[in-house]
Amino acid sequence: MSKFLEFVDSQVLLLDGAMGTQIQGASLEVEKDYWGQENCSEILNLSRPDFIRNVHMKYFAAGSDAVETNTFGGSTLTLEEFGLGEKTLEINRRACELAHEAIAEFAHDGRPRFVIGAIGPGTKLPSLGHIDYDSLEAAFALQSEGLIQGKADAFLVETAQDPLQVKAAVNGAKIAMNKTGITLPIMVQVTVETTGTLLVGSDIAAAATVIEALGVDVMGLNCATGPQEMADHVRWLSKNWPRRISVLPNAGLPEMHQGHVHFPLSPDEMARWLERFLKEDGIHIVGGCCGTNENHIASINAMLERQEGGKKRPAPAKRTHHWVPAVASLFQQVELRQDNAILSIGERCNANGSKKFREAQDREDWDTCVDMAKEQIREGSHTLDICTAFVGRDEIHDMSEMLSRLRGSVTAPLVIDSTELPVLESALKLYGGKAIINSINFEDGEEPAHKRMKLAKKYGAAVIALTIDEQGMAKDVDRKLEIAHRLYKFCCVDYGLPPSDLMIDPLTFTICTGNEDDRQLGLWTLEAIERIHKELPDIQIILGLSNISFGLNPAARHVLNSVYLDHAQKRGMTGAIIHVSKIMPLHKIPKHEVEAAEDLIFDRRSPKEKVA
Repeated sequence: MSKFLEFVDSQVLLLDGAMGTQIQGASLEVEKDYWGQENCSEILNLSRPDFIRNVHMKYFAAGSDAVETNTFGGSTLTLEEFGLGEKTLEINRRACELAHEAIAEFAHDGRPRFVIGAIGPGTKLPSLGHIDYDSLEAAFALQSEGLIQGKADAFLVETAQDPLQVKAAVNGAKIAMNKTGITLPIMVQVTVETTGTLLVGSDIAAAATVIEALGVDVMGLNCATGPQEMADHVRWLSKNWPRRISVLPNAGLPEMHQGHVHFPLSPDEMARWLERFLKEDGIHIVGGCCGTNENHIASINAMLERQEGGKKRPAPAKRTHHWVPAVASLFQQVELRQDNAILSIGERCNANGSKKFREAQDREDWDTCVDMAKEQIREGSHTLDICTAFVGRDEIHDMSEMLSRLRGSVTAPLVIDSTELPVLESALKLYGGKAIINSINFEDGEEPAHKRMKLAKKYGAAVIALTIDEQGMAKDVDRKLEIAHRLYKFCCVDYGLPPSDLMIDPLTFTICTGNEDDRQLGLWTLEAIERIHKELPDIQIILGLSNISFGLNPAARHVLNSVYLDHAQKRGMTGAIIHVSKIMPLHKIPKHEVEAAEDLIFDRRSPKEKVA
């Protein structure tokens, strides 16, 4: 573990206050100090290192344990807006060096101090189509490399307004770490507006679901509001987020005074709010954002020194959290384990399973395709399976057309369904939520599965894994169980996927062929579900339910599907790919029809009938 995280785990860390407030309040000249690049604060790392170093020193003198580098706009894309893209490495490296130089001035007291590499959101939101994912990731990767060269102690992706931008920033940082061989902690702070959501509409639960899947070390809040407006979201993190928490509010909501922006919260008021968060919510890192200065930091420092025990820094307060395994759309979280129900995955946005969808897709009637998605949500689908593969069409193009529309128009998380790796990756680069990849199996050995798991880990996706191996689809109970255990080891042990994000499909086949060999298939699947649930209790178990009834007329299919779903759920199944409106509660199905379906499922023929 890094020294920075060891510090944060043992005692509350005080970050600094605003850098932008200090810069904006100074008498700096455009040509002399900004080298003609007005509003490019990062150029001051080169043009006025004395000024930036002095800001850091003021915060350290006030009591900060760490400072953020002057690199909020230090990504290549943002610097290119000022014609400075080629200076990305230099600007970010020099920013860290200036912070270290400031630390050196306080070395005499022996206190540990840290340099935090600040990574701002940039000016373009990928979920709104402003920028493509690859360009954004590459820009963040180069910025992160510069911060590593300058010996940053951690990354802070701050003021995040779009979960897809967070993915690009976190993955960019990981690319830089892989390139340099140096591993640093990654922190992410989102900005929740007064509307209660991020700028693109994500609530705190959706954002946290995405961020948790990326494996970051700290999640927190900064900017947009003061501590009072943050309080509900801080409390949500305290009760739910499983790792460390940071809170860096503005000095209240900004007000206009005589044509100037004014932040009303006094240093003492800021300190009182943060003290409340420390005691009630178990926060690990505190500091200030817009409108805060060294006086705010000094008051927070004094508050920390007053805490119980008389220590320089108190230990983070103990808290009890309950993290719920979930997936998420851009807007909201959906739990993978539904109370008294299954996770329903809508099956109709599938070119291979729905004639209506396929025909609409073929004529590029995307409005109809989106309407079909929305209809399934109204019917009760929790998530939607999206498959655009059929002969004669460009699958990547069609999947991109669907994803670019659905990501901003439906609240349900999406299941990206494709056998083609490029299709999966192109879709994940468009999707700001936490998706589900459908699917992984061992039909062609483990190499394709490796590639899919790498995508799942990079983009923070759950996976559907089918009980298929090199010998084909598993039909009997023992084979299904054997492959399920292999999938668990592969995904959860080898790749570190949380077991709750592994959704094993033990496969069900039609029992309506009339072939003697098929009579037991439905029963075997039920028995496999029961054993998998018992032996791997933390994973999810799903089925493509409609396969069981293939070949029957529609009315009979609805009955058989409904009855089979009930039995599968009782055995431990947690989700199903279904047409929700065609599923009927058993009490609404005539008793004799239920019995007929069960006779078929459990092969309740007389010995004479079986012989015949």
